Amino acid sequence: MKIYRDYTSEELDAQYNVRARVPDFQDYFDRFARQGEAARQAHPHLADLPYGEETLQSIDFFPAHSNGRPLLVFIHGGYWRSLDKHQFSHLALPYLEQDINVALINYRLAPQVRMGDIAADCGRALRLLHAKAPALRVDANAIWLMGHSAGAHLACVIAALRAAPVRGVCALSGLYDLEPIRLSYLNEALHLSPADVQQASPLLLAMPDGVRAVLCAGGQESEEFLRQRDVYAANLRQSGHQVEVVEAAQAHHLSIIDVAADGQSAFTRTVLRMMQD
Repeated sequence: MKIYRDYTSEELDAQYNVRARVPDFQDYFDRFARQGEAARQAHPHLADLPYGEETLQSIDFFPAHSNGRPLLVFIHGGYWRSLDKHQFSHLALPYLEQDINVALINYRLAPQVRMGDIAADCGRALRLLHAKAPALRVDANAIWLMGHSAGAHLACVIAALRAAPVRGVCALSGLYDLEPIRLSYLNEALHLSPADVQQASPLLLAMPDGVRAVLCAGGQESEEFLRQRDVYAANLRQSGHQVEVVEAAQAHHLSIIDVAADGQSAFTRTVLRMMQD
């Protein structure tokens, strides 16, 4: 029986089961952890700045050399239930080389908390960074969000909900419509309701005027991830936003992180160009 578009329950699960599609997923996670550790060792930074009372409510901040430079805020993926900002510290490197500040956010995870709590955590972290911009020597009018997978979803949500003013959202392999997630195996941990889908799907939220977007998904990802990217791009364009869709033909859902960490990739060059306009 079809439960979503032309997919049966098993087919829908397969579309969103990243680890089944990338059998060596643990090798990627282990390598990301090593690369993240090397980046933290190489660059002075403020580690685990709290924005709440829980351990996971924390931020790592990598300062630029100069005062008043832009800030890129990265939100990690993991289907809202796993992974850690420390595994992605190396994504700061291309931006530090261009004298751009970088912050990475941790947030509480499902099933201990619900989707609304997770989005609220990310919004709270963004508000703190915006409020502390003068102390951090950041241009408060030049904050950009970047996220991968669930992190791309969260970046788009907090931008749309105006947690703080942002110039743009840079989304890798994002999830912009939560309805297929609610109908898939992932909801065993997330406990999404129809109301949650309405309230936390970027596709159903109005992005503030003037916010720009860079959307990218790996060419080797499932049809659903590519469809989500394309539908969201069309939605943003229809509402008058500037959107650039960047191709990464050889990447899958995890190797897209290597694309984001590469200062010469089309994705990174596009983000840098938009930030420096």
